[in-house]
Amino acid sequence: MTFATSPPREGALTRAGLATTVDDARSLVVPGALHRAAVVIADLLGVAGLVLCVPFVILAIGIPIALCLRFVLWIAGML
Repeated sequence: MTFATSPPREGALTRAGLATTVDDARSLVVPGALHRAAVVIADLLGVAGLVLCVPFVILAIGIPIALCLRFVLWIAGML
């Protein structure tokens, strides 16, 4: 029988004996000054990434516009 026609069997819903539950898992947060230093470094890396990406975004948008404009001016010059 399928799940749509009958309720699932109890044996099918058991979990593994060594599975870690959310309540048993350790926290990944490092307390104290090390955590604050890691947050500051992560923020600085994020800002550096944004600063380095902005010129490439400007180039990616500006170069096709400039090429299209030059192409239109070249076509107009041939007429």
